[in-house]
Amino acid sequence: MKNWRRILCFSLMITILSQFPLTESTQIPPYVKINIPDGTIVYEGDIINCTITGNPVEIYWIIDNQTPHYLFYNNNPVIYNPEPTPLNATYVNLTVYARNNHGSSSDTVRIILKRIYFGDIHFHSTISDGYHSIDTLYSNTIKDNYLDFACLTDHAEIINSLDFTPPQPLWMFTRSLIQFMLYKLGLRDEWSIIKQKAIEYYKPGRFTTLLGFEYSPGPWYPGGYPWSPNGHEDICHINFYYKDVYPDARKYSGWDCHTFDEVLGVMGKEREKGHLVVCFPHHPIMRIGRCFGAYTVNWSFLHDNIKNTTARDNLLRGAEVYSKWGTSIGRYSGIPIHWSYDPKNCVDSPEYWVEKALWEWSENTTKNRLFAIIASSDNHAVDRAGSASLQSRVSGGHPNPSGLIAVYSIHNTRPEIWDALNNCSMYGVQALKIRANIRFNNEMVIGRWINTTKQLHIRVTAYATFPGLDSSGRSMCPHGYPDDQLDNIIENIWVIKKDRTRGAPWCKIVAHTNPNSKLGVLEFNDWDVHPNDFYYIVIQQNGAKLGDRDSKYMAFLGPVFIDSTS
Repeated sequence: MKNWRRILCFSLMITILSQFPLTESTQIPPYVKINIPDGTIVYEGDIINCTITGNPVEIYWIIDNQTPHYLFYNNNPVIYNPEPTPLNATYVNLTVYARNNHGSSSDTVRIILKRIYFGDIHFHSTISDGYHSIDTLYSNTIKDNYLDFACLTDHAEIINSLDFTPPQPLWMFTRSLIQFMLYKLGLRDEWSIIKQKAIEYYKPGRFTTLLGFEYSPGPWYPGGYPWSPNGHEDICHINFYYKDVYPDARKYSGWDCHTFDEVLGVMGKEREKGHLVVCFPHHPIMRIGRCFGAYTVNWSFLHDNIKNTTARDNLLRGAEVYSKWGTSIGRYSGIPIHWSYDPKNCVDSPEYWVEKALWEWSENTTKNRLFAIIASSDNHAVDRAGSASLQSRVSGGHPNPSGLIAVYSIHNTRPEIWDALNNCSMYGVQALKIRANIRFNNEMVIGRWINTTKQLHIRVTAYATFPGLDSSGRSMCPHGYPDDQLDNIIENIWVIKKDRTRGAPWCKIVAHTNPNSKLGVLEFNDWDVHPNDFYYIVIQQNGAKLGDRDSKYMAFLGPVFIDSTS
């Protein structure tokens, strides 16, 4: 009887409670607070600290009331693929929205947004030893709608001169001879043509061109061996990039400057004249087959034996870690090498791999000098920049897709893209637009020296490629790549560090994650930090197999050097 009474009372209580609404605490709309101050500089890929309560059923972020973005990490917006900042604006509004069944909430902050722009800044036309004209290269690149910026870097030795570079077909030398005769007759100044085309194809906010050239001495041109007492250590190829198309800016070749010191000296004087310029050595472990010599970069020589150190430190901003020649980061850390060099075109010696460069630039004698790693194509045979096509004269039977440089910039304009090169706000990728971001103690410090506490916090974010267009209307598919294999994932993120125990050029993996998702995030605290340590980041995503070659693609970010610890 008592049990029946209890059941009856309980049922009556449920009936009465059902006639009343739920408590106020369960009906409140969500709450949103963006925990950064107005005016914060946000880099694409940053995770924005937010407070969001109220069990929302939908959250998203937008830039200036445009398209909603749904990429979050632990309820914090991840600012990947944002819309570009208008040319007439410096600030944009970042708004975070949340909605539940009882209402919605939002918060807005004004930010300076440094978006990622992708370019190819190393390729060649018929003015030097390329197969296609400047007009063909630039117009096809623009038509592809893949790159944000590009820079033709024809060989200074061949501009207005004869091409002696082996191996080359007879038709190419004949073309070079005709062009040289036209120059001598005063009918064709190829350096002026390069400048004119850089101006013609520049569309601020949409497509940026830079003015550049390649200093490329070889045994068949003055420079390096046998023209220098330093032999092959002075034979490195270096690309130079001007901030503007200065009417009187010059190009310098092995005919003008026979050694590193000489070309760095004259380009340092260009910079002193107001012709702002930076440079990057490239394909540092390359040789042309067994017969034609090497184009390697001896990083110890470039670090220790340069007399024009002021010019070097004002001009040099890093090294090309990947091009159609292959990947030259190094084989001393244990990370896989995708899109490698052809063995017959590779000089596999420790002093030439880029990891050795990072060791050299972590010394006190170059403290606070900027140095970062980039990628580009060195395209000669394909009729556009930034292509995934495997057609390649320079790498013979072992072709690789183009590399790209990614820069963080507010706008896609010539001054701002060049500033990103000058400030090392950049990284390198292999062919595909892998978006990435690294923070050391919450600072964006690629290519820089930092002071840190004993606990160094590193955060890496990476966002894989996707089909269609990005938020700026750019295609995500490069020329020569299948458009049905872009919905990829980030497979691995590695943090690599200087290995003090084993010595130069050794590095070691100190952190690793295997996200296997569109968004990859790695957070790592290093308690074993010493002055002169350095770190760099490698990101791997899957992708299409091209021909019978690889199906993995890398992004390379860094290095970051340690100045002091406390």
